[in-house]
Amino acid sequence: MNSKSKSEVLNHVESILKWLDDKAKPFLDKNSPERLAAIQSDQDRIKKILNRSDDVTVCFLGNSGVGKSTLLNALAAGDQQVLPAGGIGPLTAQATEVGYSEIHRFKVVYHKKDKLWKTVFAIESRLKQNLKAEKLILNKSKASAIVDDLENGISAEDQKDALADASSIDHKSDDGKINDTLEGYIKQARNIVCGNQFNDERSLEYLVDALRLACGLEAKWNSLPTGEDAERIKRVTQILARGKDDRTYENVSNDNHREFMEDLRAHAAGFLSPLIERIEVGWPAAVLHAGIKLVDLPGVGIAHDSYRDVTKSYVREKARAVIVVVDRAGPTESTIELLRTSGYWDRLVGAADDSASDPCTMLIAVTKVDDVMQEEWANQVATLVEGASKPKKRDVFAKLVEEFKPRMQSQISQQLAAIGESSNESVNAARKQASATILETLQIHPVSAPEMRRILIDDEDDKSFLGSTDLTGIPKLQESLIELACNEKILKDRQLQEVLDRLCTNVMNDLKMIQASWQEDSRAAEEAGRLSMALEVVLAEKQKEYRDRAVSFREFLKETVQAKIDALVLEAREVAEKEVQGYLRSLNYAHWATLRAAVRRGGTFFGSRHINLPDDITGYFQEPMAAVWGQKLLRDIRRRTGEFADDIEQLVKELCEWAALQDGVRAQKKLLDTQQERVQSLAAQMKAVGKEAVDELRETVKNELAKTIRDPIKLACDKFVKRGDDIGPGVKNRVLGLFNTLASEATNAAKEPAVRILREKAKIVQKDIQDAYKKGGDPLQETADLIVEKHESRIRRSDAQRRTAVLQETATIIAAFPAVEEQ
Repeated sequence: MNSKSKSEVLNHVESILKWLDDKAKPFLDKNSPERLAAIQSDQDRIKKILNRSDDVTVCFLGNSGVGKSTLLNALAAGDQQVLPAGGIGPLTAQATEVGYSEIHRFKVVYHKKDKLWKTVFAIESRLKQNLKAEKLILNKSKASAIVDDLENGISAEDQKDALADASSIDHKSDDGKINDTLEGYIKQARNIVCGNQFNDERSLEYLVDALRLACGLEAKWNSLPTGEDAERIKRVTQILARGKDDRTYENVSNDNHREFMEDLRAHAAGFLSPLIERIEVGWPAAVLHAGIKLVDLPGVGIAHDSYRDVTKSYVREKARAVIVVVDRAGPTESTIELLRTSGYWDRLVGAADDSASDPCTMLIAVTKVDDVMQEEWANQVATLVEGASKPKKRDVFAKLVEEFKPRMQSQISQQLAAIGESSNESVNAARKQASATILETLQIHPVSAPEMRRILIDDEDDKSFLGSTDLTGIPKLQESLIELACNEKILKDRQLQEVLDRLCTNVMNDLKMIQASWQEDSRAAEEAGRLSMALEVVLAEKQKEYRDRAVSFREFLKETVQAKIDALVLEAREVAEKEVQGYLRSLNYAHWATLRAAVRRGGTFFGSRHINLPDDITGYFQEPMAAVWGQKLLRDIRRRTGEFADDIEQLVKELCEWAALQDGVRAQKKLLDTQQERVQSLAAQMKAVGKEAVDELRETVKNELAKTIRDPIKLACDKFVKRGDDIGPGVKNRVLGLFNTLASEATNAAKEPAVRILREKAKIVQKDIQDAYKKGGDPLQETADLIVEKHESRIRRSDAQRRTAVLQETATIIAAFPAVEEQ
């Protein structure tokens, strides 16, 4: 397939599918209808592969400000900017997808109106609290009316969150600054109104009134936006007025590229960015044309847990590679925490029993190498021996690049080893395999995106110290991504070819068997009788062995799998409880105000320390669950399915070998060889179904299982607050006491839903595999019928006229098969 173009391959596949639908399947429906189910299964698989996107999603992970957007710009656009770097940094919630397009374009989906209303509600609630504290509002009804008109625009849960944020001021951080949760909302408001999140010249009253006007409400704080602020609010108002069913906006660069870029900047990182739910950018770049889709994910440290959900959905479900962007410090403990919180680590642990089932390569991009170079170069110059020549910056840079690679490799290896051992052997085995998977394919790329841009722009006043773009490391990273895309296409082509070959082999074998059987002369009844008596003894033995293995396999699927689920969930829960306890103990040193804020927010708080109990506990619950499940059950299902398929193939082979040794056997050797080929294909199909079913179960563990533990955590926190335990002296001890019980209560509460979900999914797996087994018919009896022709078959073929018609039709269909043209 690789020697043919994509269009040629698709045309060939489509011609085969058309031949199947128009000719082969109608004929088989009349002459061998039991074959159709297996054929249809592989036909459906082919369509599923063809419908799979060719894009290879590569996600950027890293702390805010480490240079993810700058690196993406260099990879996709060289000296231009696909994404404006900097912008509002950690306040950007959306993931930005950059894919190939012949012309520059971008498309956004705006948030619903209530997202902005929540921001206004939170800020206005703080204003109200400030005024009450200053005793400037004496009339309670007047105070209440300040936010009444906003309450109708947002949900009760959003009101609760916004009020909690408006009321929460955390303790001082190490640098002496007050950590105010509301600051995130205020920065968003400044960005929307003023076009700059750091513009602190505008009062809160001014910001609130401007956003009120954007939401279609009256200004209540005697402030009106002016100048450029008024123009921005006018644009926001137009967007919000579009309605909930008209939230998409697209811009294509035509004659005015500058205007296009200004609009892109406004949406991607400018005053409109807080309104964006999703943004897709199209760019004419070679690395993108290869099939790579680059995704700039929200940085770590962003306000609000919904941002973390954006990252997880991409990393867990879509990414085929992640680029972890680090600076000179390299991979640290926070890097491993990032791999955990993003869902990447859980994904690898969940696929530890079969790493090829859910591959996701990791690359480390080391940024700001040029900054390190400047320091190293200055030090070398300062310590030069008299008469020695001054070192060249490019040489210092090149040396640092080579030194960084083994150092970063060593650091990530150490950090992975520090994840720690579990008391459970299956969890340990899965973690070791996940670490090995990372290290086996890990690539280290020290890069300098700023120098790449300087070289390409070639500005006389801003020359790069590097002589060529190759030295920046960017081209090498681009080559790696293009290679990744090529490998993904090769894999997809291989999968398509395997199923296509199996499908064609099965159909052609079925047709040839029908053809050969109608070509056979009728065997003398007495000859058939003698052979039949000898066959009965051998067949009975083989059928008993077949039935025993079939019963054992069915019992494994029906009884053993279901029984194992209960035991494995209990085993994984015990491990999870210990893991969660360790995580919660790490919170003992957090400030009491941070802990209380987290409990009041249902377990989530982003202040001086980021706490997300639902997500973090879910991760510590899900990892051992996926590990135990994968090592002790998914692997068994895949193995037992393969063994049973091999058993069927072997029994048919033994029966055919027996027949070949008998005197007077009239069945053609070619016919029996064809039967063996058909059974081999059916066995391969059954193994494929088993692997697909296991992969679907893996997706369940990866995605649906996480939902079972979130609600118990939030419920426990809500009860704590309702009892008033979050108020008064000793609040920290009470919160820590709550944490001590959460490990047991949350994992216990998740146990029954986990069992229920996994049982339901296991039944689907059981049905899929058994259906595949049934579609193969009874291969032993079918083989025996070929050896000793049934009486009714002889009678049927004694009709010479019908025989001629069947043989002619079979020959016509076989001749019409769309063969691959020789290259």
